[in-house]
Amino acid sequence: MWIAPDQLTAEGRWFWGAYQEFGVDVKMERASDGPTLIGTDLSALKTGSQGVAVKLFGDRLPADLAAADLDFGTGVMVARVVSHTASEAVAEVDVAADAVAGKRDVVYRRSVLPGAIAVYDKVDYIKVTPQSTIARLGSETHPKGYQQFEAIAYQRGADGKPYTADDVELGPIDVTWKVEEFYAVYGDDDKEFVGSLGPTGFFTPASDGPNPQRKFSRNNYGDIWVVATAKNEKDKDGNPLVGRSYLVVTVPTYIRWDQPEVAQ
Repeated sequence: MWIAPDQLTAEGRWFWGAYQEFGVDVKMERASDGPTLIGTDLSALKTGSQGVAVKLFGDRLPADLAAADLDFGTGVMVARVVSHTASEAVAEVDVAADAVAGKRDVVYRRSVLPGAIAVYDKVDYIKVTPQSTIARLGSETHPKGYQQFEAIAYQRGADGKPYTADDVELGPIDVTWKVEEFYAVYGDDDKEFVGSLGPTGFFTPASDGPNPQRKFSRNNYGDIWVVATAKNEKDKDGNPLVGRSYLVVTVPTYIRWDQPEVAQ
């Protein structure tokens, strides 16, 4: 964790022991005497949508919280506060049909969530993150190196061109997952041996080898494409949006050079 010099915020990653891939990115804010917004349950709002319930998480939210107290930025109107407690509120918002695409701050008095929600007209493409990465085979002796993938939606931004610097990140979307062969040699069959990809984008590598079912009894290493296909978003031709990531599945980590006992 990195702690800010003023000691009001801290951010970093919490993970499970040696498995750094099992964890969450964390941002913490010191509780104050006044109300504080912490986060939202939605990351994007579509133009023209009406009556969308947005859940706000916070601390010391007042009992008299009203729609007029909340500001979601230009083009987004807070119609009413549906419910609220000291730590959570549900606001119903309407988004103008001509709202300009981009990030919006969510504000309550002096508490601000910078760029908390994006406004968009359509999803133009998706990216699979990480875009290239490594997983590791393993066994009882050497732990496997797992990998979690996510499909992130993007809007083309103010210049109207996708894959440029002003594109608007919209957050994760629903996709179906599969693996495809990355053809590096004739008769490549890595996807049959390197491991399995679950419905949530979680990749579990195979055990290390040698594997008698492979040619020359090779280990289960290899490289593949991890492919995400959007369930609801389509391109201009009516085809589902697709993104992919390059995954190398390699040998186990036999030695960790940053082991605590090495530094003693």
